[in-house]
Amino acid sequence: MKNSGETRLDWLYSLKKKILLGIFGILTLSIILTMVFIAVMLRDRLIKDSKYKTQELSNAIQSSLSSLMLKRDPDMIQGTIENIGSNNHSILKAFILDKHGRIAYSSDKNEIGRILDRYKEESCLGCHQKTGTVPSDNTIIINNNDSKLLRNVKVIYNSESCHGCHPKSDRINGKLIIDRSLKSTYSLITSIELMIFISGIVCIIFLIPFFSRVLTKGVNQYIDEIVHQNIELKLLYVMIERLSKTIDMEELKIIVIEIIKESLDADEVDVIFHKDTREYRVTAWSRDKGSVSRKKVDRNDPLFLIINNWLDGKITEEEISKDKNLIYLPIKKTDIDLALIIIRKTEGIFAPMRLGLLKIMSSHISVAFENAMLYHIAITDELTNLFTQRHFRTSIDRHFLDYEKYGEKLTLLMLDIDDFKKVNDTYGHMVGDSVLKDVAERIMLSIRDNDLAFRYGGEEFTVILPSTDSGGAKHVAERIREDIANHVFEDGTSNLKITVSIGVSTCPDNANTVRDLILTADQALYGAKHTGKNKVVVSEANKNNK
Repeated sequence: MKNSGETRLDWLYSLKKKILLGIFGILTLSIILTMVFIAVMLRDRLIKDSKYKTQELSNAIQSSLSSLMLKRDPDMIQGTIENIGSNNHSILKAFILDKHGRIAYSSDKNEIGRILDRYKEESCLGCHQKTGTVPSDNTIIINNNDSKLLRNVKVIYNSESCHGCHPKSDRINGKLIIDRSLKSTYSLITSIELMIFISGIVCIIFLIPFFSRVLTKGVNQYIDEIVHQNIELKLLYVMIERLSKTIDMEELKIIVIEIIKESLDADEVDVIFHKDTREYRVTAWSRDKGSVSRKKVDRNDPLFLIINNWLDGKITEEEISKDKNLIYLPIKKTDIDLALIIIRKTEGIFAPMRLGLLKIMSSHISVAFENAMLYHIAITDELTNLFTQRHFRTSIDRHFLDYEKYGEKLTLLMLDIDDFKKVNDTYGHMVGDSVLKDVAERIMLSIRDNDLAFRYGGEEFTVILPSTDSGGAKHVAERIREDIANHVFEDGTSNLKITVSIGVSTCPDNANTVRDLILTADQALYGAKHTGKNKVVVSEANKNNK
């Protein structure tokens, strides 16, 4: 017969088992609900994100094509459409329908001239269910050959600027249609759902030994494990949300570095971004410096050999060093190498459980980088590789808001090639285009990493200099002017010498609005042109007199 003490202990053990059983049931239910909630949220978020990115990309492409349409250059329009279809691997097709439903331009030349009946064509029925109905959305998911696509339709309205070619009575001139593959998005969703399911199963399985060891030891170990799994799921959700905030490549690099250093507790991160042929740019962060900056790599740097091995195709999968303090994480989309991320621990090693995030992290980053790359193509001038005038408007507004928020001065340079018409008239437009490309390259070589250069129109360029006063801006402008004046263009053939005139205006010294900043810089440029050319003129305008 048991004494009263043993009876009390039995009661306590029994109560503890009931409590643990209740906790087990609650935890199991919570894990299942969390798995379902996160899976549903992530699926909707990823599809919506792909939809928004498709709309943004379509807007950017339409803006680029609008300028070509106004120039009435069908060959350039067709070439641009084909370039979009050939360089952007997630875009399956891009084409323009005229008002009669005929394909006027297409990335697939074989389809030009074909007429689409929106009420009979299978790919059109997603929007046009029956005669007389208006599509509810301009971006929808359609089925095409048993695969799902995102189709974005942008109506090309007959604006006043189009009346030179199109009758005023027409309401629309046609439609720009972009088909973008959802294969990578659904593949990513499947991977995430699988990971969430496995994580939930692992959590539940860990609760089985929890019962067997609860009365002795190990309770805290399994509680910590559950907490860790929840942290991983939350980290995954936060990572997706942060990566979807921007499609600007430079901003995205900083976000990727922040995600990696926080997720893996890294001490150093290098992001090597692949450009043309064997060219590359390195963005680096270290815990010691505490800031993200451009990094130059010479032949004596150990990083030089690593980059060349990557460019030679010797680093194709993530690699973790034996002592677990160095990670190579190549980022690629299909067969295209986008970037190489090198992650280091200078003290200690990477936590093994954190290393399990590498594959899913790589998938998210590759999708984000590809979207940023497509956006970069859309906002870049094809001839000079500088940003477009349309992107200038967006950038100057954003930097002006930063000025108003932080109070740091903002300077604008307006540049114009002197007597450029003579170059075209004397040597032809091919030489003129070559000169424009070389001038753009000289500008890029003379400015800092965080400065922005744009082709403003024709032979005119602009440069935004953040956190720069008029003295510093004049120094930069003189460096650009001297570099161009001393450079030999068309070396070995025409041996041209080119000069530029530059106007400089600073906010808040010369202007207190974006409009005034552009106006005063343009007036300073006008002064440089009319007082001898090949010079830099700093605006003397007073914002108080505006």
